[in-house]
Amino acid sequence: MAETKNASVKSMLVPPLVLALICAVCCAFLALANHVTKDKIAAAEADAIQTSLKQLPDAGNFEEVADFTPQNNEKASATGLYQDEKGQYAVLVTADGYNKGGLQVVIGVDKDGAVTGVSFVSVSETPGLGTKVQSNPELLTDHFTGLSEKSAVDSVDNITGATYSSKGMKAAVDCALATVRENQEGIA
Repeated sequence: MAETKNASVKSMLVPPLVLALICAVCCAFLALANHVTKDKIAAAEADAIQTSLKQLPDAGNFEEVADFTPQNNEKASATGLYQDEKGQYAVLVTADGYNKGGLQVVIGVDKDGAVTGVSFVSVSETPGLGTKVQSNPELLTDHFTGLSEKSAVDSVDNITGATYSSKGMKAAVDCALATVRENQEGIA
C-alpha cells in the first residue's frame, strides 16, 4: 500500500516538475537569444530611420534633437525629432492604422511649418489594403506636401479600402506638425 501511495505521489509530482524544468530551459534560451540579437535589432532600426531621413525631399544631414516635447494625439506618438543644417525638421512618428503602431513614418517639415514629404520606416498594415498608404503615394501621402494646418490635413481624402491606415497617416502628420510648432522656438 505504501508503495502504491509513493507511486501515486511520484506520478503527481514528476510531470509538473518536468514541465517547470522545460519552461526554465526555454526561458534561458529566449533570454540568450534576446541578449545576442538586441544590439543588431537596435542597429537595424537606427539604419532604417537614417534611410528614411535621407529619402525626404531636399534632406540635409539630420541630427537628433535630444530634448523635445512630443505632441502626441490619440492615434499617433512622436518618438523622435531631427533637424538639419538648413533648418528643416523631421519627426519620427508611430501611428495606429488598422494595427496598433502599424505605421512608423518620418515626416519632413520645413522651417515655415509645412510638410515637405513623408518617408516610411515600417508598415505593418494589411497587405494590399492598408499598405496602399506606402505603395501608392499619389493616393494619399503626396497630398500632404505643402500643408501646415490640421484642417487641411484632415480634409485630404482617405484611400478607399484603407480608411484606418489613411486616418492613421493623417494623425501622424498632425502629430508631426504640432510637435514642430511646439518645439520650434526652443530649437532654432
